Amino acid sequence: MAKKNLGNATLVPSIQKNNGVMVEVNGSVRRITLDNFMNSMNTDDEQLLRQIAWGVPIKQGTSSPEWGVIGNTGMWNEYKSMVGRYLVTNDGKAAKLSPVNSGVFADGTTLDETKGHVMVIAPRLYYTVKRDAASGVDYLWMSMLPIGGHFIGDADGGDYICVGAYKASLAGAALTSRSGVRPAGSRTISQFWTDAQVNGKNWGLVNYDHRRFMMMLCLSQYGSPNAQDKIGQGVSGSGGWKDLWAGTTSLLTGATKSLGDNNGKINITVTNGTVVGVDCSRVNLNGFEDAWGWQWEMNQGAYFGNSENTAQTGNEFYIYEGNRMPSYAELATHPSGKYRQTVRRTLSANSEGYVTKMMLGEYFDLIATTLGGGSNSYWCDYEYANNTGQLLLWGGHAYLGSACGLGCVDSWDAFSNSAAACGSRLAYYGPLTFMDGKQLMATV
Repeated sequence: MAKKNLGNATLVPSIQKNNGVMVEVNGSVRRITLDNFMNSMNTDDEQLLRQIAWGVPIKQGTSSPEWGVIGNTGMWNEYKSMVGRYLVTNDGKAAKLSPVNSGVFADGTTLDETKGHVMVIAPRLYYTVKRDAASGVDYLWMSMLPIGGHFIGDADGGDYICVGAYKASLAGAALTSRSGVRPAGSRTISQFWTDAQVNGKNWGLVNYDHRRFMMMLCLSQYGSPNAQDKIGQGVSGSGGWKDLWAGTTSLLTGATKSLGDNNGKINITVTNGTVVGVDCSRVNLNGFEDAWGWQWEMNQGAYFGNSENTAQTGNEFYIYEGNRMPSYAELATHPSGKYRQTVRRTLSANSEGYVTKMMLGEYFDLIATTLGGGSNSYWCDYEYANNTGQLLLWGGHAYLGSACGLGCVDSWDAFSNSAAACGSRLAYYGPLTFMDGKQLMATV
């Protein structure tokens, strides 16, 4: 390669984050991507973090869930404005729906949901967790810019998060995200994933990253994990355990279309014939409808160990990469390919209770380490766990009352479990092509 005079190199008006820039390191010229360059600059300077990121002090040592938001809240509002519902076709064409009425495209074009899936799309979100040495409090920092730590994007490191706005339903053999239908249930997670793949190889299910992302949205908006109090209790209502599942058979997806991309609730009445629910509602978090309190959601990308397997103790938690389902061999040992493993609190049998402390760490892991508290203290959500269940369920269902929430997790069940009260949510892991509603409808 011929030597070049960098001073005479062609000028460019902009660069991508994976493009390289030249730097001097210990007297030698080296190349670094813009993404990594910004990460290294923003990693340890708290004053800079406050300028380019917003943060939440995760005060797990106090019972009050009112933690607050600090830093650049204007950037949070800018990021929030870019999170919302789109119609996404099987081949990745995406057009924005109206932010205040998901029944029409943003450009006024009539919406035909059968041409695609109603999804929530959000830009890549960077985050880092830093502990204040003096107070012992963990701070979750989030930004649209690299700030060290990690980011939430698609499974292949893409720029966007793309998850079903509605609970997943079936249209023939294909898993969909559409309004006006009954959510699918009584299927295993592997069957749900196969149903998603009918749409194309880039389609799968909501994953562990997406659930952490939903909690980040709630914390960013309210400075509190208590989504039930801030937005609405959900179909399950408030109070203790009341079996309202039998009263949900007439409920269909899309109740929050009139809320668009906004947080809020639609009050409903739910009864099982003898018990009438209290404070029951259909809830909406930045376009995600009913993320808690109606039907447990099966999540791909993670599973737990099983003490009955010789290679596991039952206390493991595995998080693997890629849009796929683990094999039987992986479930008995550990994931293939790239994965990380952590260990939750020691479980010798069934364990359940309200969560007082989460694992957190550098990945902001929402797995309980300590139980106690209640529906309006600490994390405000319930966890069910044992050392044999491997399936990751999230959000709670209409039997559990205010135990449900964005941090409500169940790991009691085998990976092969299926039940009417267990569904999932569609996700897209491929490249997106953005256009307006008129253009999209002309291509399908």
